[in-house]
Amino acid sequence: MPDNFEDTRPEKDTRDLDIFQGLTILVVDDSTDILFLITYIFESYGIQVITASNALSAFEIIKQYQVDLLIIDIDMPFENGYSLIQKVRSLTSPLTREIPAIAFTGSSEDKVDKKALASGFQSYIQKPSDLEQFITEVAKLLQISYKRMAISSIIWKQVVN
Repeated sequence: MPDNFEDTRPEKDTRDLDIFQGLTILVVDDSTDILFLITYIFESYGIQVITASNALSAFEIIKQYQVDLLIIDIDMPFENGYSLIQKVRSLTSPLTREIPAIAFTGSSEDKVDKKALASGFQSYIQKPSDLEQFITEVAKLLQISYKRMAISSIIWKQVVN
């Protein structure tokens, strides 16, 4: 297992992520170690994790399933994370188009953080990352997603009634 976090034991974290049980994160990374590690961390909090090893598979998942948060690697073969997030942001459904997203990458590209935010990501985290910083950022964006879904549900009920 890679040493991308200071401590990969989720029980060490003091945050209560139980409020996010049932929400879904899609993790897109060409590293199976990263996919395994992130899945392990967030499933221990009751968060469903779907993984994809490339942008094409991820885009199909995004179109077919309700996803509450995206964690996307920037540097992937064939199609990078910038391209994927731009495709997501161009979708017609607001619920899908506005899924919060984290760029999670080991890229050493100059100003990659600014480029990620300009491309449509809400947050940027450099690999390797501190576990607490990573969980905090995920929790912050899941709260946004949770509120977004609650508002959509209220609006939908008003339209139906």
